[in-house]
Amino acid sequence: MDSFFDFIKEYPPVKRLQVNDLMLAEYQCPLAETRYDIWSHCNYFIYVISGQKKWFTRSQAILAKQGDCLFVRKGAHSVYQYFDSEFCAVVLFVPDEFIRSVLLENRINPGSADDFNRQDSLFSIKPDQRLPAYFHSFLSYLTAPTKPADSLMELKFKELIMMTASPTFNSSFAGYLALLCNTGSPSLRDIMEENYTYPMTLNEFARLCGRSLSAFKWEFQEVYQTSPGRWLRQKRLHHSRHLLEHTSKPVTEILLDSGFKNTSHFSRAFRDEFGTSPLQFRKMAKSKGLAAQHNL
Repeated sequence: MDSFFDFIKEYPPVKRLQVNDLMLAEYQCPLAETRYDIWSHCNYFIYVISGQKKWFTRSQAILAKQGDCLFVRKGAHSVYQYFDSEFCAVVLFVPDEFIRSVLLENRINPGSADDFNRQDSLFSIKPDQRLPAYFHSFLSYLTAPTKPADSLMELKFKELIMMTASPTFNSSFAGYLALLCNTGSPSLRDIMEENYTYPMTLNEFARLCGRSLSAFKWEFQEVYQTSPGRWLRQKRLHHSRHLLEHTSKPVTEILLDSGFKNTSHFSRAFRDEFGTSPLQFRKMAKSKGLAAQHNL
């Protein structure tokens, strides 16, 4: 999978400014795929200047159009691309640690962590008159003849955190900020449970968890008493079985939604685990369901 942060940082045509892990960029999507899966070890705000895209995860889907703003938690997600108009957006990457330090240093209480829905990775930030002006002013930095001072850049990032840290913008987002203040970054368990349906490598999972590969494997073994590779295979296969049994999605879509990359690998792994092919399993599950209805 592609790292969105690395893509923005390294793709030559992208206009960007960076201060440590804080990064501002003007993003004009060059990809031709209708759907693509991406991940980022940094959270990001994205404000749509023109066009539209749909961000979606296992439990959420948000269509973002011109003038809309999203906050996307670090982790993996998918994007559906529309080709009827050109897409352009302002993207700001902000790590958990930076957000937490801004809130604590300024004694900002975003609200209650109880308002945070743990399944939420995408947050639609309710616009007001300040947000468009903020993003357009920040965008002007990218075309300035000289790079702004790092201290000024940091202040602008802090301004956005302080501006949106209120339940009036999104109560679940405010709850997530409150949780960050209380506990810091999500645990390895939280990150794995939220992202296992994406085909990330172990190196990518380790980076997402903020650990070296060896430290990630050691901690994973401590938490789950098994290896990451074995755990991921089991979780993905059981998720695909659930989708086969309870949805009408085609197998080609189910394997993507479960973290597999191609049909042959998925079919072979599914047969090894459950003793039958995905299509045969679906037929048997459907037959059992019809029989159960008939006996009622």
